[in-house]
Amino acid sequence: MCVSAFSVLAIYFIEASSKPSSYLITIIHVFLHSALPCLSPLINLVDHRLVVAVHAEHGHLQTLGRASASKEDVTGGSAEGERNKLVFVNGGGGGYRFDLEDLLRASAEVLGKGSVGTSYKAVLEEGTVVVVKRLKDVGVGKREFEEEMEKLGKMKDENVLPLRAFYFSKDEKLLVTDYMPAGSLSALLHGSRGSGRTPLDWESRMNIARSTARGIAYLHVTGKVTHGNIKASNILLKQDNSACLSDFGLNNLFSTTSTPRVAGYRAPETVETRKPTFKSDIYSFGVLILELLTGKSPNQASLAEEGVDLPRWVQSVVREEWTAEVFDVELMQYHHNVEEEMVQLLQVGMSCVSLVPNQRPDILDVLRMIEEINGRGDDTHDTSKGPHNQTTTTP
Repeated sequence: MCVSAFSVLAIYFIEASSKPSSYLITIIHVFLHSALPCLSPLINLVDHRLVVAVHAEHGHLQTLGRASASKEDVTGGSAEGERNKLVFVNGGGGGYRFDLEDLLRASAEVLGKGSVGTSYKAVLEEGTVVVVKRLKDVGVGKREFEEEMEKLGKMKDENVLPLRAFYFSKDEKLLVTDYMPAGSLSALLHGSRGSGRTPLDWESRMNIARSTARGIAYLHVTGKVTHGNIKASNILLKQDNSACLSDFGLNNLFSTTSTPRVAGYRAPETVETRKPTFKSDIYSFGVLILELLTGKSPNQASLAEEGVDLPRWVQSVVREEWTAEVFDVELMQYHHNVEEEMVQLLQVGMSCVSLVPNQRPDILDVLRMIEEINGRGDDTHDTSKGPHNQTTTTP
């Protein structure tokens, strides 16, 4: 019976692996969970492949469970399982109370795929909601991975998304962070522009620019960490539209050949070095400022067709003394009295995207310039003491 059942399973599994179809997947899944006891050691492995197939075909709700770890990893049934546990960072992970098995039982919705991996919104059985990022192409071993997580786990700032926990095994590397229901700047800025859209107003854009600069200042000055992947989709928003930086400091986990790169935000000097620096972060932030002002994505097809990137397009328009043509039509339509502030922020952004790294300002100078625009920074905030009144020195 075992041999016969295994033969049928093998045929279905081979077909499902080469041609994922809902019909085959359903049959195999039902077959597995009603199969003879002799097949039970195979269930975890096959379910892993099935979940991946369902995700590839449909991209909707799924179970993280067996797509991330084997049963032995979860229960500690092997020496490897004892070592591969969900590790909470910095003394408890922000008050969360769950283990790897709880996490792997969570229902999960794909939030998006990025240059470092895929993010899932995971809802645990008791209702706790977190984000789980499955990293891809990690090029370091367990010890170095844990050292990097310990360092990143110490980053605590209101404008930096805290790392709560991580998991490392041979096949899977997971990061656990808070869920931010307001979504990303990319979704807010470039979402549907239909008649029902609420435009992102000037005050909100200034708040995002200012709070993003504060987050970067914290990373650079206090944390001594480069972000390495600044882009609109990594700027998560709070309910008041202040920014929270995600996916920071992960570049050390990847080899130089697989280091995350997003062309539209990439500083020109990193094309060859593929190593982020404080100055390349400034360039990426400058592109983000221009994105806030123009409403154009740095990867917009129309820019590629013209053979220019966003900074060079802005520069060419300003050179022709058509500065007003640079700004997002939504800003010009509803905010006629803030054009002077827009121009001031435009000047800050253009200083950040200088092609010569040493001509770009440091982040504390950038923050000071942004907060001086119409005096809208916190009255108690002193940039000479760092992003949040922390006594420090410029890196």
